[in-house]
Amino acid sequence: MPVGTERLDELLEKFSCARIMVVGDLMLDEYVRGVVDRVSPEAPIPVVNIINGPERDVRLGGAANVFNNLIALGARDAILCGVVGGDPDGEFVHSHLRVKGLSTRGLIVDAARPTTIKTRIIAHNQQVVRLDREERCPISDASRERLAGFITDRLGSLDAIIFSDYEKGVITPDLLEIVLPRAARQGVTVAVDPKFTNFRHFKNVSIVVPNRKEASGFVRYEILSAQDALAAARDILASLNCENVLIKLGEHGMRLIGADGTDISISTAAEQVYDVTGAGDTVISTLVLARAAGATWEEAARIANVAAGVVIHYIGTTVITRELLRQAIVEKKIGLS
Repeated sequence: MPVGTERLDELLEKFSCARIMVVGDLMLDEYVRGVVDRVSPEAPIPVVNIINGPERDVRLGGAANVFNNLIALGARDAILCGVVGGDPDGEFVHSHLRVKGLSTRGLIVDAARPTTIKTRIIAHNQQVVRLDREERCPISDASRERLAGFITDRLGSLDAIIFSDYEKGVITPDLLEIVLPRAARQGVTVAVDPKFTNFRHFKNVSIVVPNRKEASGFVRYEILSAQDALAAARDILASLNCENVLIKLGEHGMRLIGADGTDISISTAAEQVYDVTGAGDTVISTLVLARAAGATWEEAARIANVAAGVVIHYIGTTVITRELLRQAIVEKKIGLS
């Protein structure tokens, strides 16, 4: 069923009460902007003249962007949990959170690993090249034990956990074997934004939220039609014994399938696409926040769909506020009865 205005306001008001932990690969997104007016004489590549100001344009990305979206949407009791390096970029993550009055208790520092950072060179609103500094091997046993201990110690005070997997080594089968059964026993909602490596290990969770490519990789056939999406979602449900699957289908919207027989197609809310960077983070953060506030999975998916339609209007990693989300839904009458 569509989400009416009165129901929407009721849910948005409860966003601030949700208790959510984000677990996953923390990273930074850096943007270097410039202009191109010539080709290098040294190689057939463009020369980018940088026009950034004196301050670096660095934003929280990956699992940290999921967390950032929760905070922007009004969540007051959210926890970010992951690993950063013992380097200036890791300190940037700590200081960024502290300046905003947010807890850094869930940040595990591993001096043997670099903080993941993706530097995008942009000219004339187009990405020219991306430079990645990262370590993709699994985190050390010591870091995993600290991470697992931090998570399990707090399960009793959580409404939901979001696993944001970018395949940078934080989320491992060993970690999931410890956390998932305990979360289930505590009645904690577990939502997953998966990549390929760990997909099959997210069993018995509340909802899995892959995009088309990730879902196709899991089921090993290409999703080209609505029927393919339905078949893939059902295959994922059966393989993982999870409660729900929400497949993000880009310009074709979303498909929500539940073990209880739910089958809902949601048309895209996007009118114009500038940059899809971080849109998946916005989807899962809004989805889980709405669910923790009392929404049904359908209501939560419809609200998350609108949120994603807003953030892709902007260049680079960005977030949506609760006020902007409400405005987008009400003014465009998206999802309203």
